[in-house]
Amino acid sequence: MADEALASGTTESFSEAAEIARLMGLPSWRKMSSLSLVDQIEQGLPLQAVDRVAQVMAPDDPHAKFTLLSRSTWSRLQKRSRQQLTREMSERVHGVARVVLEARRLWADDESAMVRFLNRPHLLLGGRTPLDVARESTTGADLVVRIIGEARAGVAV
Repeated sequence: MADEALASGTTESFSEAAEIARLMGLPSWRKMSSLSLVDQIEQGLPLQAVDRVAQVMAPDDPHAKFTLLSRSTWSRLQKRSRQQLTREMSERVHGVARVVLEARRLWADDESAMVRFLNRPHLLLGGRTPLDVARESTTGADLVVRIIGEARAGVAV
């Protein structure tokens, strides 16, 4: 169901938490409140959330998920019966998902422009890429979201 909603580009309005949950492929995304998303992150996101975010942030790169999670961690989690991320890993994936969602909103009809923005060094980020900064910490993700918000508001960034 989440795949269909993403692919269809639906214009139906959902909460910010629901939009992030949808991007991460969480099954109950339509009912997701901010608090329930916090709970989900604290309990650990499913491993598939890494795949979903990676597919949106770098659609042509099958190895993009390894920028969110190391190969060894990915393999270890895949072998477990409960493929759950830790809280720290979940925070990282959530931060990147927020950035990707905001970038997607800014470049709604131009996926290649969104991918370029996310992966190119940016002057306001000290020459680092928005994805690199977003992956480092929630504070980094907040900064990138703010920069994208300023661009949406027409501020030169």
